[in-house]
Amino acid sequence: MREDFGSKLNEMLVDTFNSIRKIEESSLRARHDNKLSISEYHLLESVGKGSPNGRTISEIALDIGITTASVTISVNKLVKKGFVEKIRCTDDGRVVFVRLTREGRRINAGHRLFHQHLIRNISKEFNDEELTVLVRCIEKMNNYFKRDRTNT
Repeated sequence: MREDFGSKLNEMLVDTFNSIRKIEESSLRARHDNKLSISEYHLLESVGKGSPNGRTISEIALDIGITTASVTISVNKLVKKGFVEKIRCTDDGRVVFVRLTREGRRINAGHRLFHQHLIRNISKEFNDEELTVLVRCIEKMNNYFKRDRTNT
C-alpha cells in the first residue's frame, strides 16, 4: 500500500509541478515578451516582499533558497534590464538593498495577478471541506520540505 502510495504521490507531485511551471511560463511570456525567465520573476517576487527600502541579497537568498552568489548574479542582470535597483544603506555603507523599480513593480504585480487567478480557478474545483483538507495537507508537505531541504 505505502509503495503504491509513494509512487502515485511522486508522480502527482512531479506532474503538478511541471503543469504549474508550464502554465506560468506560457502566461508570463505571453504577457511580457520573454523579457524574463521564471527564476527572474520569482526573484522579483522576493524583492517585492521587502520594505520600501528593499531587501538585502542575503534576505533574498534565504527566501528563495539559493546562494548569495547566485542572487548577486541575477540581481545584476535585473539591474541591467531595469527591473531592480541597488541602494547602499545610509547607516552602513557595506549593506546594499535591492528594490523594485517602477517597471519591476509593474511586472511583479502582473505575476501576483497570475497566481491569484490560478488559485481562484483551482478553488472552484473543490468544496469548502475539500479546500480545508487540501490546505492542511499542502501545509504539512511544505513544512516537511522546509525542514528537510538538504535531504530531498
